[in-house]
Amino acid sequence: MPTPYQLDFFEALKELFELRVIYFTARESDRQWDLSLSGNGYSVQVLRNNLLAKLVQKKITSFHFSNQIFRILKNDKADFVIVNGTYWSPNVVFALRYSYKRKKKVAFWSEPVFPVANRLFFKVKKVMLGPVFRYSHLLLAIGKQAAESYRRYGYPKQVFNIPYNINSSLFESKNLDPALFQELVTRFKPGREVVLLSSGSLIHRKGMDILVKAFLQLPDHLNAHLLLMGDGESKEELQQLSANSNRVHFIGFQEKKKVPYWFNLADIFVFASRYDGWGLVINEALAAQKPVICSSTVGAAKDKLVNLQNAIIVDDEDVKKWSQAMEKLITNEAYRNKIIENSQVVKQELSSDFNAKKIYDIFRAIE
Repeated sequence: MPTPYQLDFFEALKELFELRVIYFTARESDRQWDLSLSGNGYSVQVLRNNLLAKLVQKKITSFHFSNQIFRILKNDKADFVIVNGTYWSPNVVFALRYSYKRKKKVAFWSEPVFPVANRLFFKVKKVMLGPVFRYSHLLLAIGKQAAESYRRYGYPKQVFNIPYNINSSLFESKNLDPALFQELVTRFKPGREVVLLSSGSLIHRKGMDILVKAFLQLPDHLNAHLLLMGDGESKEELQQLSANSNRVHFIGFQEKKKVPYWFNLADIFVFASRYDGWGLVINEALAAQKPVICSSTVGAAKDKLVNLQNAIIVDDEDVKKWSQAMEKLITNEAYRNKIIENSQVVKQELSSDFNAKKIYDIFRAIE
């Protein structure tokens, strides 16, 4: 399905390839994005899920199976195929197998395989990963954590690190509408307040409760505000946790075109997710040149962030350390600037242009 990070990547890939994109669905029920289904300079087709898929999706939203997939794969003229999605989903399995059998160069682009401790479950998952192992020529791992997870299950072929990526230029302040940005400044920074921003679904896994607890431990005289961007089932609980503090703001879900304004408004970005295979919001914060405080369980942190150099890394559940990290950056502008300066190389590595060129070089090398 179309996602903000994929659209940026496709825009970069089309400059290097004759690109065709096949979406398994227009939208999943747990996603709020309202994104274009038409490609600008590349072709797009959206598949229709069959009756079986619609029934299964009542329980498992990532299950996709379309009768159209067979005709599309039979007539496809691509030289290179990148498959992305739930590895056991029928559309993914058929796309891998048919493309491989037709002598195309096939890559599977994936987040980490979720670990299991039970040996029986491990063996079952390894069997389910069989089509990826058998019918791909290489793995495009979304970060080191993904690469390591596939190696643990015995993936035997080449692995390349291609993280989620964005069009970094969209987050540069020079590309914002000054009037729209000034409206936010007037609203949230009338007295030069320090703004902390977090972005993500308001669910337990994203750790927004940790941020609220840590923020409320800060002294009032710091003149700081916490903005939570996103929506979800935990919103009411989080509002109660914040005790209706006038320094904690719920700004709701924001469409892609508005997101850069909020990141530029912020002075500090905080992300306390209890688990994220990658965490695209880290890309966005670095693109907007904001210092980051991130939990140690986020894939992007393990891959690209170095504690006390280009970010502050905190154990996800340690509220006291989160509060201390917040206070350190709020009160030390020089340190904030140092972290921003140290993160510039990483910012480039997480751009769509950079990773599209990596894809081009990878496929050229295996022709």
